[in-house]
Amino acid sequence: MNPKVSLVMPTYNRGDSYLKTAIQSVLDQSYSDFELVIIDDASTDNTKDIVLSCNDKRIMYHQTDHNHGEYWSTNFAMSLSKGQYVTWIHSDDMMPKESLMLRVKELDANHGIDFVHGDIEKVDETGTVIESLISTDDNSPNVFNQYVTALQEGKMVYLVHHTTIMMKRSFFYKAGPFDSSLPFGGDIDWMVRALRIGSFKRIPQVLYLYRKHALTRRVVDVKDGVDKVAVHKNIAARYI
Repeated sequence: MNPKVSLVMPTYNRGDSYLKTAIQSVLDQSYSDFELVIIDDASTDNTKDIVLSCNDKRIMYHQTDHNHGEYWSTNFAMSLSKGQYVTWIHSDDMMPKESLMLRVKELDANHGIDFVHGDIEKVDETGTVIESLISTDDNSPNVFNQYVTALQEGKMVYLVHHTTIMMKRSFFYKAGPFDSSLPFGGDIDWMVRALRIGSFKRIPQVLYLYRKHALTRRVVDVKDGVDKVAVHKNIAARYI
């Protein structure tokens, strides 16, 4: 029988203490009917040993033969996943113990919505909260317009935190996969698409812990010289 929830976790050379902590925060969830799909994007460190040491049948581990990047890895993980609902977690972040349960409960109770989202807290290397980011209760057309306007101006707004999104599997493919050609901002591009076509509901609780640390990075670091403002403006131009 397929699990109710699939979590996807792309990772690359995250063979530090954060990877094990991230995985454990999933395994410790109060809601247990899930699978964790980990895509090791051709790590050259001890990432594989750390994952296998967790020894939990709910973990699906796949190691690629060469590095593809975070967005490709996320799409690949989604293609392997089997849950009715899907979400994601970065390999250096964490989830509060009730995170899955709260989101599953809300999706089960609201069949007419496509996804749920909520608040996040930023934490430091030790897990101490350094900032709280509250999500919006506004409707999707208004939030969509605010994101597009901000991107046009080379700015960012944080109204819906994509890491807190749990959605129906069918909605991910309705919105379309991550654009793996983008050097960064693929999560923003995907979320703007989701806001344009989807309906959502906010859960007014902290659902995700985003870790800030000296090695904070994407699966593949953004190369020097990339004009981030230009990338944001190009993303906005797709939706005007």
